[in-house]
Amino acid sequence: MSTIPPTPQTSRSPSKLAMHQRFKPGNKGGRAPLTLGQTVDQQILQVVSGNFNEKVIRTKFVQLALSSPGVVGACYLARNEQDLWTPSLAAPTVGRIPERRKFAEAFSEKCEEYSKSSTVQTAALQSLEGMFGVFATIRPRNSDPEIMLLVVQSQQDALMTAQTAQKVALAIQLWLNGRDSADADWQVKALAAIVELVAKVENQETNKDACEEVVNLLANRLGCNSVAIGLYKKNRMQLEAISGVGKLDRGSNTSRDYLQALVESATRKQAGLFPTEDGNNNYLLQAHKQLAATVQAESVSSFPLIDDNDVTIGAIIITGNRGPLASSQFRRFTETAAPPLASSLRVVDKIKQTTLTKTKSYVKRKLSLAKQLFLLGAIIGFVLLMFLPITYRVRCNCVTEPVSRRFAVAPFEGQIETGLVEAGDLVSAGQVLAEMDGRTVNWELYGVTAEREQSLRTREIELSEGNVSKTILAELEFDRLISEEEILEYRRDNLKIKSPIDGIVLSGSLERAEAASVTTGQILFEIGPVKPMRVEVAIPSDEIAQVKVGFPTKIWIDGQEDEPLKGEIKKIHPRSETRDAQNVFIAEVEFGNEEERLRPGMKGSVRLDCEERSLGWSLFHKPINYVRSRLTWW
Repeated sequence: MSTIPPTPQTSRSPSKLAMHQRFKPGNKGGRAPLTLGQTVDQQILQVVSGNFNEKVIRTKFVQLALSSPGVVGACYLARNEQDLWTPSLAAPTVGRIPERRKFAEAFSEKCEEYSKSSTVQTAALQSLEGMFGVFATIRPRNSDPEIMLLVVQSQQDALMTAQTAQKVALAIQLWLNGRDSADADWQVKALAAIVELVAKVENQETNKDACEEVVNLLANRLGCNSVAIGLYKKNRMQLEAISGVGKLDRGSNTSRDYLQALVESATRKQAGLFPTEDGNNNYLLQAHKQLAATVQAESVSSFPLIDDNDVTIGAIIITGNRGPLASSQFRRFTETAAPPLASSLRVVDKIKQTTLTKTKSYVKRKLSLAKQLFLLGAIIGFVLLMFLPITYRVRCNCVTEPVSRRFAVAPFEGQIETGLVEAGDLVSAGQVLAEMDGRTVNWELYGVTAEREQSLRTREIELSEGNVSKTILAELEFDRLISEEEILEYRRDNLKIKSPIDGIVLSGSLERAEAASVTTGQILFEIGPVKPMRVEVAIPSDEIAQVKVGFPTKIWIDGQEDEPLKGEIKKIHPRSETRDAQNVFIAEVEFGNEEERLRPGMKGSVRLDCEERSLGWSLFHKPINYVRSRLTWW
């Protein structure tokens, strides 16, 4: 199995390195300072063999050149965008060097000539009075030529420095060519690793398996702490896999931090690295920063997965040491691997087998002919079983209710003195339910009786005096008082409110309502007979078409399940109702209730025996009707 190669600076086998060293760029800092007393060749050899990166190599060569007699400055010359030769901004500069603009005006043409020469050239520097320049050409194999410029104090110093400049320039040229060769070899190995990765992904049956393969392979090849991948599903990022984790806990804080970093990477649509190289753009990678703190990683790198159609399908997050993740080779590898990896994941998603295809493939692969025949027989038996006729049954809820209801009302306006019963009490016809306060009635009766006696005497007086008109008025007043007295006597004789029937009090309680005012005709008690009793069956609206009057029922009352009741439907209400947030039709079943087992408000369950239907129809007619109602073309 091929691996992603290490950087050109190491010759150790990746399989023998520790995991965190398998993908490691060149060192960024120096390890072997230049030693005084060594010859130029020895110092050049020390720099070249020091396993430094390009920036450090160039800096050390400049320092080595400065050690020559009379050298006061050194820099690298390169063509700028205007195709003029000037001191390079990308390479190190030490000591006194000519001003860039004046140097370009005075020496650009000469530098063009020097770049084609294989010998060291010297020339007076007009912008630095009394100074001379030593120009040594560097011609790498795969890049534009450049020139090392050493600024010396005199022409004699220039002649003495020319040999050193020639050696340094040749050493830089050889080092660059060697680096390019090693980099080319790394590119070949990296490409082979990408091809292997894509091939393994495309061999997976599901996206889940493909994602797990990606993160585990990358973690092993790159030698990082962890690798996580997320893919868009229905326009929403979903964490698919983390290296070394068999079962994801998407609700954990770590998974949420991985997911936020994946969303951040996919939204930016470009590779990200935390901490950034300059440290000024860390605020753009807050989710990366949070993830680094959560998993205690030195650095977090990410790159989006964008396919050939420029569609972002997901992202990958890598955590580990900053050195490997910040190297140019790591960045080039991820930039190269991202497009084919995204396309291969998209291919796996499109061509993965359907459930039916996988089932058929599994059956053909695992079952012998005998097993296939047995399975065929089982399928035929199942189909025949679906045609077996059975009694279709409907399960419903029910509640007991009295067949009729009677009301005890206030006979006249007044106050309740005492309430004697409450809801749930059994009462008999004529039983006193409550008593009204009779004091007001008695007082009024006494007053009316006195007024009647006074009216009678007034009539006799007016009659004796011969006042006919006043006599008639007195007689009329007497008659009015007689009628009022009769009404008050009726009220006095009917202060007790009695039950009109034998039954149970369904509602109404005046136990604590002393001196409660009532009006004439106000309902005080609702009474229902216990015998007979009615059971109201709540038939779901989607089953009402299967139920008819006369169908047998079996009723289990809560608490009395050991003795179910049997009856038949007497009536079905034509209009539906809403009970327990369900649209139902009410059917009635009556029972004599001679043993008084049923009381109003009892609940239970009912089984309705309907017409005979096939077993298949009984099991599947509801889902079929549901689908049919949703398909307008059916």
